[in-house]
Amino acid sequence: MCMENKTNTILSTNLAMPKELSSIYAEVDGLSLQNLFYAKYSIFPNCKMFIQYSKGGEKIFEPRKILDYLLENTPKEEEMEHIVYSTYNLTSKEENIGFCAVFNKSRVFVRVERNVSESYVLYETGKEAEVDKFIECLEKFYVEPQREKNNLWKIAQTQNGYMLIKSKVKVVENFNIQEQYNDSFEKENNKIEEFLSEKEKGGLVILHGEKGTGKSTYIRHLINEHDDLNFVFVPANLVPLLGDPSFGTFLQTLANHIVILEDCENAIRDRKVSGSSAAVSLLLNMTDGLLEDDLGIKFICTFNEDVKNIDPALTRKGRLVSKYEFTALCKEKTNILLDKLYSDENGNCPISDKAMTLADIYNFEDDSYEEKRKTII
Repeated sequence: MCMENKTNTILSTNLAMPKELSSIYAEVDGLSLQNLFYAKYSIFPNCKMFIQYSKGGEKIFEPRKILDYLLENTPKEEEMEHIVYSTYNLTSKEENIGFCAVFNKSRVFVRVERNVSESYVLYETGKEAEVDKFIECLEKFYVEPQREKNNLWKIAQTQNGYMLIKSKVKVVENFNIQEQYNDSFEKENNKIEEFLSEKEKGGLVILHGEKGTGKSTYIRHLINEHDDLNFVFVPANLVPLLGDPSFGTFLQTLANHIVILEDCENAIRDRKVSGSSAAVSLLLNMTDGLLEDDLGIKFICTFNEDVKNIDPALTRKGRLVSKYEFTALCKEKTNILLDKLYSDENGNCPISDKAMTLADIYNFEDDSYEEKRKTII
């Protein structure tokens, strides 16, 4: 079974169902291989299921490739039969298939899904060798999911718990640390970049400051720059749930992810002031405790509040990787950027007598309603 064979002549017809089995099929929700196995052989099958644990992210089976391999390499005498079913995403136009197959000679039934834990093999006692050969085939097609650029996910709450939804992030055009941020930020950026490159290392980054100073733009840049990493965005409405046990359990499935907590000042406020410790305790354990050793989750916290109100335990060395306050761009850099963005053919440009935020600079001509608009970052 499932051995490479030079012959390409195989039985590849869909799984036919004898009339006497139709009533069994009608009584179950979908195709029950267990019931079909019992109906055909009058014995209850052994079942080998699959589980996985990967700190780098869950792997998947590639059902289409597995089926193509089986159709090409299964010996004719196996009398292999199969059916294919699929899900089709109307938005992305992507189709994912699964299949069930029966190897009549070996008396082995299999179900293969992208989701490894939903795949299994049914067999009778004494057929362990055949099953081992089939599992060897599966392992050839047990792979990491193909990564996408801008690998950002958003946590959503459903009636069944929490789930990740693929999200999009804008590409930051003409990003320049030296031009768009004060000189003090370059050192912190280097620390953050080094931190993100460390595998299986957890920790905390705190980015705060007034609105419009470039926090969100910087995070967009990180996501675009590190398209080999998984970023997970926790919106402000879900941050209060950080101390909820079920939410904490869900976060523990995100090993080696970068979790972005938006407007999280209330969740990480000093416990002596807020009187609440659940959220802070979770972050403490995940950034410098037993869970940090196992999970390697990196947290990036953003907010606008004064940094002095953060729980002091979160700022301890070894846990806190970087803490930076974004401020308005100094007057000198403000005028350099204004000149770059708005200088006309005669060299005329606006001049500011004070520091300005990036939002104010990139929206400097908002009231002019010019047809040609500047990119806002």
